[in-house]
Amino acid sequence: MIEMINTKEKIIHYLHNNNISFWKLDHPPAASAEDYHRTLGTRYEQQAKALLLRYRSHGQKGFVVVTIQAQKKANLALLAGKIGASTIRLATLVQLKEVTGCSFGELPPIGGLFGLQLLMDKDLLSQDMIYFNAGDLSFSVAMAPGALQRLEKPLLF
Repeated sequence: MIEMINTKEKIIHYLHNNNISFWKLDHPPAASAEDYHRTLGTRYEQQAKALLLRYRSHGQKGFVVVTIQAQKKANLALLAGKIGASTIRLATLVQLKEVTGCSFGELPPIGGLFGLQLLMDKDLLSQDMIYFNAGDLSFSVAMAPGALQRLEKPLLF
């Protein structure tokens, strides 16, 4: 029987295989930015909150991963303009699971692993370190934001 690799392990392998320096952090479950702040003691500005968005552009549908600082809300109109989409909205929980294997709160700010473009809040780049859940509410990754930028080559906004 073939053992399936889980999303957390896929993320770790993806970072290792691309020679990205990062730290693994095991912690009590934390889904919301507030839980994460309390559990890990990180500032909201350091938390890379990731969202899966569904868009339509020229009759084609697709998904993108967007990462913003945890204290912010995604500006969907701005993001639609950034990718030339006629419509854009949050993906459903079912779509999130189907496209990434992640449940709510588990999505990392990594699009390449899922064959998706990453859009990144440029303010994350001003932080020395960013933190994010990585395929599991009890597991996080800490890394320099520049390393994520080099790996993903995101569209900045």
